[in-house]
Amino acid sequence: MIHSFDAADAQLNHGSPQRQDVLRIQVKPDRTLVAFVGDASLEMVLGELATLRDLDLPIIVVVFVDASLALIDLKQRNMGYANAGVDFGSSDFPAVARALGLHGAWADNRDDLENALSEALGSNKATLIACRIDARPYDGRI
Repeated sequence: MIHSFDAADAQLNHGSPQRQDVLRIQVKPDRTLVAFVGDASLEMVLGELATLRDLDLPIIVVVFVDASLALIDLKQRNMGYANAGVDFGSSDFPAVARALGLHGAWADNRDDLENALSEALGSNKATLIACRIDARPYDGRI
């Protein structure tokens, strides 16, 4: 693992492929870079997918789609606040990826994820894999 970020911080946009990662993959092209990012974070930087295409980098982006700012929602509830501004619509991230010239796939179960990862690892293109998840499993863990 090159680096990791603690989800408990609820920091948005730390999972997207960042410049240091892009430079690292150019220096060590034999290494596969996988970025894990939440749906809200990815929506803030969708243009970065075009950068992956333009630089012809075979980075795999796994986006967790729960259509919410789940960790912020959890913090609101733990403090006794009402749910405010943390739920939003779900984007079709694989369609966005394909529109930008990348591979894009949905993974709704373990088999889908394994197939999408196998295809991505066999490709020389950037790939986005969108995994639908339930936001509630955070409860009681953080």
